[in-house]
Amino acid sequence: MLLRLFLVSRKVALLSDEPQSILGKPLLFPVQLNHVRFSPVKDQFANRFLMIGIPVGMRARYGNLLAIDDKRSFLAQATCWLTVDGERYLHRGDQDLDMRAKLDRYLLKENEDPSQWPYAYLLTVPRFFWWSRSVVTWWYLYNADRELDAMIMEINNSYDEKRNYFFRVERGENPIPATENGNTTEKQFLDDACTNRSASSQPKSTYYKGTWQKFIFASPFEKVDGAIANRFMDLAHGAPWKPNATLLNTNTLSPQGKVKMVTRITCCGTPLDPAQMGFSDPAQIVLRWTLPGVLTTPYIVLEALRIRWKGLMKMMEKTPVRSGSIGRHPTRAERQLEPFFRAYLAHCVSSSPDPVEVIYIPCRAFSDETIHMRSPPCSTESTSVRTVTIEVLDPPFYTRIANYSTAWEGLSTEMRATGQEADAGSQNIAVSDPELLEKILHGYLCGE
Repeated sequence: MLLRLFLVSRKVALLSDEPQSILGKPLLFPVQLNHVRFSPVKDQFANRFLMIGIPVGMRARYGNLLAIDDKRSFLAQATCWLTVDGERYLHRGDQDLDMRAKLDRYLLKENEDPSQWPYAYLLTVPRFFWWSRSVVTWWYLYNADRELDAMIMEINNSYDEKRNYFFRVERGENPIPATENGNTTEKQFLDDACTNRSASSQPKSTYYKGTWQKFIFASPFEKVDGAIANRFMDLAHGAPWKPNATLLNTNTLSPQGKVKMVTRITCCGTPLDPAQMGFSDPAQIVLRWTLPGVLTTPYIVLEALRIRWKGLMKMMEKTPVRSGSIGRHPTRAERQLEPFFRAYLAHCVSSSPDPVEVIYIPCRAFSDETIHMRSPPCSTESTSVRTVTIEVLDPPFYTRIANYSTAWEGLSTEMRATGQEADAGSQNIAVSDPELLEKILHGYLCGE
């Protein structure tokens, strides 16, 4: 594997013959993360790791160093040191969809028009021989004028849960100097076949900013509340990169707006083009940046245990995910029991004498589909149909529900607020109209 990395050409080889117009080009970003906590105690640490930026929609391979959306075979991906594949981003799965297709699908689910953002750029931590620890992934979305207009942040916690945040961005106070803007109209081809035409973005500000509410249990020391304020550079900009440039600055705010934590990601030198790297560059990338990133997880665990043992902060119990988040990967038993629960709901609805509709949202760890179940008395012209939405939030719900004496006893118990310190209002299952659901289930039982 080591010899193949050095001896095989790292010249770009496209995996799609379709002509494309993309923004930016693949770049390797050696970065350092500086984390400072101000409240309730003061604490700080720093570590370094490797991030990669790629134009969304590009499918290519750079020898055995980097594979981007390589869907040819498991062996083709396994022989590459660094990989970025669409399967692990946004909604999990959908192996047949590339990054651009997954992005469009996600935006439609958010009731947004994908055509508003014809260009996108991704910043993430690549897989290293199928190992990955990507806490945050950023999607930079650009409008038709090639200006940064919106962002998607994927937050992954240590419990295998994730949440995707979409938000529009605002320009910073400082307009970008004309001397740094460069030739933003020039386009270049990234391959010899002239199929991937790359252009630089056209920023109007030196940085952009955006804020979103934190609805995920990101740390055992933090409640599920407050907000996240972000400030970031435009990564697809064609201007020369400067060492120690701050790519991203993230502030964690309390519900009162007080800054609790600051996370800063700094670029340690000029980003590297994988197609123009020297003979020894891959080894340096692996030893200096990739392997330290692999060791990040045990370091964070030790830091958390140090804080816990010294009694500096209280470690709270994990809560069920909120609506809109994605739970951990389901177990085999949970996958096998979900169809039975779905069939039970469908049978209850089909036996209801009243015009009712049940909107069933399976746990997002299983699927991102939404199922509509309507009783026989319903008609397309009816205006008196009552509707109840049932969303399963916690994957273990499917195994727990089978242990109750009745289905209603289980549902009424699982929909109660947990009262946990980190998120007192969290639930295992969200029901919009409990009374209507009880009537549907009891009507079925009485009919039997």
